[in-house]
Amino acid sequence: MNSLLSNWCAFCEDRAVFDKSHFLGLLKAHSGSEEIRRIFSYFSSSEELVDRVERVLASGDVETSLYLLPRLKVGSDELIRLGREWLKEQERVCGVLGDSEVLSICEDARVLFVNGHDMDHWLQQDIPHYWVFDEIGDAIRGSRVSDTEQIYALFEALYGLAADYYLAWYVGRPLFKFEIDLEPYFRFWRAGGRCALTESGFFVTN
Repeated sequence: MNSLLSNWCAFCEDRAVFDKSHFLGLLKAHSGSEEIRRIFSYFSSSEELVDRVERVLASGDVETSLYLLPRLKVGSDELIRLGREWLKEQERVCGVLGDSEVLSICEDARVLFVNGHDMDHWLQQDIPHYWVFDEIGDAIRGSRVSDTEQIYALFEALYGLAADYYLAWYVGRPLFKFEIDLEPYFRFWRAGGRCALTESGFFVTN
């Protein structure tokens, strides 16, 4: 039976055609060092891509979940500090994108620790958290260095690792030109953080 990696190589070498969703599990099935190098060898900045994905893989595990989960969970004070750093970058990006409404929300937001039940409640609402995400996603997709099917499929594979687009964009940062610093998000995620930007504040939990 063909492995996902052999399918991937055939796809990148234009020897086979697959829907990009076919590779959602690529990085979970093939996470060894040599396999990762092979996966990213088809792209520019492959060394930086490898370094970024290895940092993510080293920060989590998939033993108890379908997706990569962070190994570390920090206390509420540290999570608030890390959340504030990520909020500041979202605030800067809203300014760049010219979204004055969400910029004002970011500027006024207090970072508050909440329990998991409250976080789940907020994430089911239509909140600024999703407005920012949509704008950032559009900016990133519009500034990719290439429109090839392989680039699209790679971002699907990166999303499939942890079911987290921000983390996928963190790894794939060399492949788009939009100026966003996703290191604060990676540090927040690595600490076990979840967040929601609302009109009432920037909520964080682990």
